[in-house]
Amino acid sequence: MRRTWFAFALLLLLPTVAQAQSGNPLHDQVTNLTEQARQAEVFRVLSGGGLGCQAVIASYFAGFDQGRTAYWDFRCREGAQYRMSLPPQRFARLSVSVCGALGGGVAAGPCFQPVGRAPAAPGGTGMGVQVAGGQAAAPANSRFGAVYATDAPLPAFGFGNGSADRLAVNTAAVRACQAQAGRVPCKFQGEIVNRCGALVQAVTRHPNAVVMTGDISTMVLARNFPGLGETVQAAEAEAMEACRGLPGVTCRLAASGC
Repeated sequence: MRRTWFAFALLLLLPTVAQAQSGNPLHDQVTNLTEQARQAEVFRVLSGGGLGCQAVIASYFAGFDQGRTAYWDFRCREGAQYRMSLPPQRFARLSVSVCGALGGGVAAGPCFQPVGRAPAAPGGTGMGVQVAGGQAAAPANSRFGAVYATDAPLPAFGFGNGSADRLAVNTAAVRACQAQAGRVPCKFQGEIVNRCGALVQAVTRHPNAVVMTGDISTMVLARNFPGLGETVQAAEAEAMEACRGLPGVTCRLAASGC
């Protein structure tokens, strides 16, 4: 996916901030906006660059790289996600990438998680593959998966695995999650590369529900537990074992696949 570059500085769009605090004036201006104003200004940037977005509904500061470039993530109402890269130079050009774009490196995410998140050990429950230098390279003919979910208390999720298209599987997963979540933002839980994956949710009965069923409206989420494995059974077992360490909850297998 081609990265979209804008030939204007964000400083031309945003109100002036009295004093820079981070060594990155563009970042300081974005930070000092209210959430509502930030979403409105970013929507103008996305629309001006010809990127599809009905409305920006969430923002997230992912951090700085070693060169002090700041990375901000934004989610649109229809589920599209973008990462904005803000260089530290005062009149630098900003860039926007589609989250999960193959070959996009750190500028393309994974989004809605901190920049520099270390990859999980093979036996761990973490699923991130983002490293400080950019997105981990994958062998040719790799298969990809992605997990998205909401924070507690809403147990909405999106899951996909086994796709040759890294961007498509992320997009499908976040849209599936957002379809359940409505206006509540779905967050990236992890990427799966050449492995089986599972998502187990620790839930309790919703106080307004007579019984807890498979309908997410009858549940209250306590925590999400992703798992990895060489087989789907191994991935499910890893996630389920982690969930069972949390007292007073029901461990629900939300999704799994290779």
